[in-house]
Amino acid sequence: RSRYETFPSPEEEAKYWCISARYRRHLAHSSARRPPHETSEIPLVTYYTPRLLPQYRDVRYCDQESGEFIISARTFCKWHRMVFRGSRHPTLAQATQRMKYHSHRDLREIQRIARLLSDEEVFRIHQLWSPKYSKMWKQWLDNKGPDIAIVFE
Repeated sequence: RSRYETFPSPEEEAKYWCISARYRRHLAHSSARRPPHETSEIPLVTYYTPRLLPQYRDVRYCDQESGEFIISARTFCKWHRMVFRGSRHPTLAQATQRMKYHSHRDLREIQRIARLLSDEEVFRIHQLWSPKYSKMWKQWLDNKGPDIAIVFE
């Protein structure tokens, strides 16, 4: 006798499957999944649902302008020295306060402009100022369009 056999004879096994089919048909009337006439004669596992695809396969469209963007006060000071001529530039504490008046889009552009030169070139004592970066900033302000502000009171 094989260890996988559970019934003493094939007739007993056929009897078991007939009884189980009768009970399955009886319980199918109480199932809310589908009408009883659509039940299958083959005993299927009906509660199985396939796994969801991993998150990395989902396409995510994110609006870069909607998210928060933060730059360091030093980056803001560097950008200010590149764009504005003269010796009056904000300190780190003043830069932290002034950054609050710029939108996230502006801060992205400020960081982009600040990356165009190295820190040594900008912060050296005898810095040569160039109108190139000032023109970039003015062109950005002209082309960016209006900033939309939503205020809750």
